[in-house]
Amino acid sequence: YDEKRNRIRSIVRPLLSEVANMIVSWNPNDIWLKFRRTTLLEALKHYWKHEPSTLPTGVDSLLLYLSAKDNPPRERLSEDVVGLRKKCGISLVAVSKIVPNLLVPWLSQLSDRAKTLLTSGGLSPINEMHLYEFLSCVATAVENPVDRSNFVADVLANSIRSIECPDVQNSIQSTEGLLSFMGISQAATNPRCVTDPEFVKKVTRDFISLFSSFNQLLSVGKRCHEAAKKRPNGGLPLQNLSPVIDANNMAQNF
Repeated sequence: YDEKRNRIRSIVRPLLSEVANMIVSWNPNDIWLKFRRTTLLEALKHYWKHEPSTLPTGVDSLLLYLSAKDNPPRERLSEDVVGLRKKCGISLVAVSKIVPNLLVPWLSQLSDRAKTLLTSGGLSPINEMHLYEFLSCVATAVENPVDRSNFVADVLANSIRSIECPDVQNSIQSTEGLLSFMGISQAATNPRCVTDPEFVKKVTRDFISLFSSFNQLLSVGKRCHEAAKKRPNGGLPLQNLSPVIDANNMAQNF
């Protein structure tokens, strides 16, 4: 039985390698073909777990598609491009959940690439959320807990900075402040303001910033919590845990 299985593996592995290389090297121009390629790249996550040679190139392609634009450029992204970007974000998270340990060696480069995308100003809130989730999934595979926590803190720095700004802090201290921040109080006293383009633009921008920041904290926290549950002691280093005395007065480190 083992001999037969090994013989099958010896036949299948080169074929899988050929398929993986074909998918990674495929570079279509059509948006829908890029969408199909993204689906195929995501499917390779299980193959990459055993043969990661094409993993960096595949992830790089997904990061490139995350900032895809229409050709020719349009003032507002088409639904096809929006769909492609969203699919790429989902695929990045899916890949990072399966092979985070294999992406750790490129964590610095991935972080720099992410910062470039985030500072470009061209990503939607959901694209940013997926990017943060992707980085946090990779960060959970970092063995050193201090390095891991520092990287996650760096990933969340922009979200925390947004929440800590004076306008947001003042708005979330009271119900009245939050209603005013979201434009509800103004709309109640002056209904005409809801047709004022500048007012609508400001309220929309403020809401997106606040919602995105909290959503990113929630998403990254969820990924970190999922990963921590899989580690001994919930991800806490043993040397930092104080002894716990059980019913038999035996010191234990959980």
